[in-house]
Amino acid sequence: MESTHLLARAVIRRSGHVLLVRADGNAHTFLPGGHVEDGEGLEGGLRRELREELGVEGTVGRYLGAVEHRWHCEGTPQYEINHCFTVDVPALAPETPPPAQEAYLTFEWVPIDALDDAALQPAPLRRLLPGAEAPWWASTLDPATRDDIV
Repeated sequence: MESTHLLARAVIRRSGHVLLVRADGNAHTFLPGGHVEDGEGLEGGLRRELREELGVEGTVGRYLGAVEHRWHCEGTPQYEINHCFTVDVPALAPETPPPAQEAYLTFEWVPIDALDDAALQPAPLRRLLPGAEAPWWASTLDPATRDDIV
């Protein structure tokens, strides 16, 4: 049976860089944030995730758009919708990667034009984050973008 995930993601930009996360053992990166809990709402879930992952308070700004993505984890189909928001966190700067509050995560600042090199997932974000007009929508389920699936 397929698992479904509702996610709120932070796009934190500074000086031409965006903050990305890598989980131990994974070759790909993703945006900070994560699962929204029942009754929590997207913005509330995003603020909570930032406190849990980074130990910071962020100001959730503009809604940018969403990307749906499907993949398999240990043979089980997974489906997620990533809702992306601009987030301002004045305490963070690209000169220093912020320390993670969860031991299995590592944060890194990546130049906005190097998202392919960072293997950002879901892959459509690699073309959307550098400047696509918001709000946007993308999907790895679309046969025209199947090459985006990693």
